[in-house]
Amino acid sequence: MKKLIVLALSILFLAGCKPSDEKAIDIAKKEVAADMKDPDSAKFRYLRFVKAGEKDGLVGGFVCGEINSKNSYGAYAGYSKFQLALTMKSKGFFSKGVNYTIDDKKIYKTLIGSDLDFYYKVCGQDESLIKLTN
Repeated sequence: MKKLIVLALSILFLAGCKPSDEKAIDIAKKEVAADMKDPDSAKFRYLRFVKAGEKDGLVGGFVCGEINSKNSYGAYAGYSKFQLALTMKSKGFFSKGVNYTIDDKKIYKTLIGSDLDFYYKVCGQDESLIKLTN
């Protein structure tokens, strides 16, 4: 019984130490949508967090995906790929909040040349392309 309690407390302790992938994605959605003409209309797909590293509770990585939102005419403009580099650290053991820094944010209207190479090197293939190749 004592081992079970210690195990449960250990899991809670570890879960409270570092921000989750879901938290990184939530932050990225808010930050990327803020750059749109109509942030409330933002739709996302193929979202993922690619962890680059972790040290002393600080987690760094990239959130990648696609965003679509309404333009000045009120019509959806079509999906654009984006990548957002961020670092996060938990605010505390009992807090779900995090302190974060946006290190880089790119929303690509067209993805060609070196931008294309960088996006796929950092983010890998989108879910849509993986399904097409399998």
